[in-house]
Amino acid sequence: METRTSILHYRQQAFFNLIALLVVIGVNVMANTATLNGRTTGEVSDSYPNLFTPAGITFSIWSIIYLGLLAFAGYQLWLAFAPGHDAELSRVMTRMGRWFLLNCLGNACWLFAWHYDLIWLSVLIMAFILFTLARIHARFRIADPDAALAEKAFIFFPFGIYFGWITIALLANITALGVAMGWTGYGVGGVYWTVICMILGTLAGLFMIFRFNNIWYGIAGIWAFYGIILKRDAVASADSPPIVAAGTIIMAVLALSVIMQLLRKRSLV
Repeated sequence: METRTSILHYRQQAFFNLIALLVVIGVNVMANTATLNGRTTGEVSDSYPNLFTPAGITFSIWSIIYLGLLAFAGYQLWLAFAPGHDAELSRVMTRMGRWFLLNCLGNACWLFAWHYDLIWLSVLIMAFILFTLARIHARFRIADPDAALAEKAFIFFPFGIYFGWITIALLANITALGVAMGWTGYGVGGVYWTVICMILGTLAGLFMIFRFNNIWYGIAGIWAFYGIILKRDAVASADSPPIVAAGTIIMAVLALSVIMQLLRKRSLV
């Protein structure tokens, strides 16, 4: 049975998680209204042109991620202050630990690094963000079919999408770093480098889908690659056809994998 001191600690943790998330959202508002160093996040991205950058509409996934994280914040506060949920609160807060706070810190710091053109630092911070999400994924066993419905809705969904998106975002940051350093395709050419990054993202998606049953991770990857196809179609340069072809195949592979996993889960019910 949880002591009164433990419950107070978990309540404080839930409250600080909410504050940290609100700070991140506030910094994002600054970033997308050109308050942060006089440029939007998209404008900074445009200053490092490369073939891996998706269409602007693709970044709307952040709205889903933040809404999901707000739902998580509300869920943990409900556990903290509604009567009769001490055991569940303890389980969620113990698993989360400080990883969500560290994730929010990394998210806010990344925006400052990105907007002030510290691209090398943005890559390191993005890798740190990915690490925090990997820890959250492991500690919650995200996509565990035996988890409660509330956990699936308020933890598995937002953090699964978030994890998948940041994986692709890290590859995009590495590509932007190459451009900042006088990029020549890291010795393999822009088209080949882009396809390599897409393949790496696909392999990560397949691993998460089939090894950990995390279909949300795969869906985030599908959306990211769709954005790359949209951008290449809009530009219609000589480099576009092979990237569009590779992206189309990759989207089909990931979509089929998600469907197969959903059917497999249904057959086990």
